[in-house]
Amino acid sequence: MNKNIAIGVDKLDKMWKGHFGISPVYQIFNREGIFVEKRVNPHGVGNDDKHGHNHDDDQPIVIKQLLNDCSTFIGKRMGEESKLKLAQKLGIETVLVKSDDPIEALNTFLNKGEKE
Repeated sequence: MNKNIAIGVDKLDKMWKGHFGISPVYQIFNREGIFVEKRVNPHGVGNDDKHGHNHDDDQPIVIKQLLNDCSTFIGKRMGEESKLKLAQKLGIETVLVKSDDPIEALNTFLNKGEKE
């Protein structure tokens, strides 16, 4: 598995405190921790005329389509049903963190993977 990692952030590049699926922006990193790109979420808060309140039943699938090159999602909050759907139906690893710093969250994730 050599797919990228997506981290939900706000427009100031801090961890998005809301649900991952409505993060305004995603920072994309490769598995070595190298920044790939910043991707705006058209379904995120402030990025559409509904102000991110699009609670489509297939929201995990919509986000997976946006992040189709990512196999790990890192965020502060994520619905239990979404986590299950992402893991079981789409093969996505979900990681919840407490940190407000996306780089710290990424490094914690990458370092844990090396120790196991």
